[in-house]
Amino acid sequence: MRILQFTVDCPFPPVSGAEIRNAANARALASMGEVLTVSLTGAPAPSPPPNIRHRIIEAARGRGLWGRRSPHPTVHMMPDDELAEADAIWREFSPDLVVIEEIPLSQLLTLAPKHRARTVLDQHNIESRTVADRIAGLTLWQQIRGWRQNGRKRAQARDADRRAAAMADQVWVCSPTDGALLSALGPVGDVRLIANPIPDESVLSLPIGAERYRELSLCFIGHLGYFPNIDAVKQIGRGMVPRLTASGRPWSITVAGRNPRDVVGGLCTKHGLQLIENPPHLPELLGRAGYAPIPLRFGGGTRIKVLEAMAAGLVVCATEKAVEGLGLQAGRHFLSSNDAGELASKIVDLAKRPQAAAEMAESGRTFVRDNHSSAAIEKAIRQAIAEMPLHRTG
Repeated sequence: MRILQFTVDCPFPPVSGAEIRNAANARALASMGEVLTVSLTGAPAPSPPPNIRHRIIEAARGRGLWGRRSPHPTVHMMPDDELAEADAIWREFSPDLVVIEEIPLSQLLTLAPKHRARTVLDQHNIESRTVADRIAGLTLWQQIRGWRQNGRKRAQARDADRRAAAMADQVWVCSPTDGALLSALGPVGDVRLIANPIPDESVLSLPIGAERYRELSLCFIGHLGYFPNIDAVKQIGRGMVPRLTASGRPWSITVAGRNPRDVVGGLCTKHGLQLIENPPHLPELLGRAGYAPIPLRFGGGTRIKVLEAMAAGLVVCATEKAVEGLGLQAGRHFLSSNDAGELASKIVDLAKRPQAAAEMAESGRTFVRDNHSSAAIEKAIRQAIAEMPLHRTG
């Protein structure tokens, strides 16, 4: 079997949530045949895993991020030269299956009728929901002033989700919640749940013991150029820091992630958070903390940060939005509140009962290991592909 995977960024080495999911899917697909990953940004991967090759769409290099040059709120409207190069790669590689990352690259589905390969749209989140959340996060004045433009963006994003889901032979979603959101937009065909991976399964060996949870040592990890994560850092600084300080106990909060915007640095300086830009090795950071604050209010996405923290043995302290669709039980697998200040108070209280914290951390790790391991993901992908028709239906 020959499998072609189109992605925005090069999946190797996997750093951010999107790359981590793309890389995990590529590894699972490589167990079934030869995989060629093709991305629009980055550089050729220096050493991809066995049975995987990587190349760049050369026409896209040097043009900047797609989101800064596309008139559409969610789709990268590919110039003719990029689309032609993608078409040539598709024809030359002659794949049996083509996996396309998300709505940004959904224009590539228009190439499918020229070729016999079956297509999969891999939805890391429901883009129309993310657009709606972004607009909801604007001030009331911004919403009123831009109501026509914002309404048009929401409609364009919903239409893009509907069209892409109808064009692909199969759609992969990260959670049952995302599947329901997609189905609510209109008729969809074959939707399959392909869970997100644990980024680095070596963290499963980090020790879980009561001593780890006595201190108020917190760590937030995420892509720091992504607006929901930026907002989460705001919530940590404005809502959690005052409660931790009021406890009278020493505390520390590390904020680490890729490509932080200037506002993140300002927030960290203002609220006494330690910022680590583009951390080279996350297990070491995760192992030094006991608690993972994730006061997410907007967005969807891969929710890799939740899986990563739980696998590493941290007690996740999160809003319902942050764990949406994962099937976790509040009070058993994680601490839950939609208010950042209340999350901080719950952390302070749990730190007084470190053995209870260790038990919650162990429950979270077990859940993630059982449902999001590389073996579980490979099994789900194999089953999804095995149940696809042998040829395109369109």
